[in-house]
Amino acid sequence: MSKFTRKRIMDAYLYLLNKKSLDKLTVKDIIETADVNRNTFYYYFEDIYDLQHKVFQKKFEDFCEGISQQTSFYDEYVRAAEFVLSNKKAMEHIYHSKDKDLIQTYMEHVTTRFVEDFVRKAAVSHNLSEQGIEYLTNFYSNAIVGNTMHWIKEGMPPYREQYLLLVSKSFENSIDNMIETYIEFENTQI
Repeated sequence: MSKFTRKRIMDAYLYLLNKKSLDKLTVKDIIETADVNRNTFYYYFEDIYDLQHKVFQKKFEDFCEGISQQTSFYDEYVRAAEFVLSNKKAMEHIYHSKDKDLIQTYMEHVTTRFVEDFVRKAAVSHNLSEQGIEYLTNFYSNAIVGNTMHWIKEGMPPYREQYLLLVSKSFENSIDNMIETYIEFENTQI
């Protein structure tokens, strides 16, 4: 029952945030939409901002549970971005609030999580060091998150599939060269 109630409150929050800006959203709106009382809301959450942070935390946990070694970079990137993309208006409202960094932090966590898996997979045949894996994971994650945040800032123009495909192809077409470049760099530092 408790997981169901908590989820209902979170779903109500996202539903409403897709309809109105964060500064216009009230606990009363959320509890009426979720059909729970005020005490129930405060049993699970301190306030709307706590709720908001826990929604992002739950989405990250859900993402991690669904990671598969059998999918393509494109498929994992789509999965990573799905929460943001399917809640476009809510993300715009958060982006224009004091909690804007929450979107970036979420994207950093999910992107780093799946990018590292793909860097490790590509590194197997190259004998890349842990430092190299960490560097390339950060390099690609920061590039992807930076471009994604710029895309959100621009209002998420409707070229979603092309954008996701371009990012995926950019990774796939450059990872081997980046690994080799890092190994060469590492060898010259010895």
